[in-house]
Amino acid sequence: MAASDPSAASAVPLASVTRRVVVGQMLFTAGHALSSGGFLYYFANEFHPSAALFSLLQVAPEVAETAGLFVRPLLSILGGRKRLWITLLIVARIAALGVPAMAFPALRPAGVDPFWVIIASVALWYACQGLSFVAYLSWLSDLAPERQWGRFFAARQMSTIAVNLVVPVVASYARAHWRETFSDEAELWSFVAAFLVGGVLAVTSIVPLLLLPSVPTRSAERSLPSFGMLRRAVADRSFRFVLAQSWWLSCAQGLSQAALFKFQVNALQIPLHIYYAMTSVMLLLQLPLSAWAGRLSDRYGDRRPLFVSLLAVSGAMLFVIAATPDRWWLMFGAYATWGLFGIVNVCSQNLALRLAPASDNTVHFSLFRQIGGLLAGIAGLCGGLWLDRLLQDSTQIDVAGWELDSFQIVFVVSLLGRATAPLWLLGVRKRHTDASAMRR
Repeated sequence: MAASDPSAASAVPLASVTRRVVVGQMLFTAGHALSSGGFLYYFANEFHPSAALFSLLQVAPEVAETAGLFVRPLLSILGGRKRLWITLLIVARIAALGVPAMAFPALRPAGVDPFWVIIASVALWYACQGLSFVAYLSWLSDLAPERQWGRFFAARQMSTIAVNLVVPVVASYARAHWRETFSDEAELWSFVAAFLVGGVLAVTSIVPLLLLPSVPTRSAERSLPSFGMLRRAVADRSFRFVLAQSWWLSCAQGLSQAALFKFQVNALQIPLHIYYAMTSVMLLLQLPLSAWAGRLSDRYGDRRPLFVSLLAVSGAMLFVIAATPDRWWLMFGAYATWGLFGIVNVCSQNLALRLAPASDNTVHFSLFRQIGGLLAGIAGLCGGLWLDRLLQDSTQIDVAGWELDSFQIVFVVSLLGRATAPLWLLGVRKRHTDASAMRR
């Protein structure tokens, strides 16, 4: 890879870069919200999959995104991070069209369960999107000085939250009205319309960033192969502990992924619009907390705010464990506590980037994010299989006089994993995360 011209990024004022990134992120988030999350899962649930098969769909994005590990060797082929981001984002949205196609029997392959087609489409979609995102974030890290990463990436995070506060809720209520007003066939078109509009918006997110410079990767070890960078990442003590924290938390959260969705939809019978209302509570709290996290990150570093917020956010599972069909509203307490992910998401990403080599950071960041997603996916699949077995046997256990049902057993184990995850950060040396130690 060619050496970078430091003036290429500095020639564009940070305020201008931030505005373009925020606008692009808002467009992408709006598009992604209309074709993922609740919309995708509620649509897929219409095919009545088992908990294990449904968990396979849930883990497919996270497993597929591990393709992000191969960004570094692809850069020489596609000509840089910006071009790789653009190319693979477009390919990803084309692959996503396989999901709404299954709404129509005429488009379903003969002899193939349409649910498997949905899983395959989602896997290809997220494999390309995972590659695209790693290249995108690495590129952004060169467009902003490290001493201002906190506020810069917090602005991006806040734009994501702001859009997620509005688009999914409005779209879910519009779909509910559509469902009550029109025929079942017309209802299928509500999914198709959402996916098509979502795809167009996601691709349009490229436009605001087209004029930003394509900064080549800066690296003193350009000739070092990606496997060598992998070994270098694992050999770094502080980065190793950050990976351990991320991977531990991913496993704990993934374990309860299928159980949480099935619990809310099947046990508590929470409809889609209430699901998005609870999500809105979470996002409303994440908005100011993300801004605060950006200031904390730039001023004090990331380790301490990340430790405290991770410990506090694990308490959300207490609300989930206590929720029943008669007390379903306790789930609002869980979603409110998950608002602390506004701090977690900003500080965890920044901590990983600060510990990675400057500019040539795709391997390090992929280990942090994509492998964490893979482990969450594997844990999610195991959690789905475990939940199926527990429900099949109507398993209940007694803990100090408190009888736990099948869902609560999974939630308690997940709680223990979430609460112990921040302890790994104690192995991160403080000098790596202080604001005074930042490189530029």
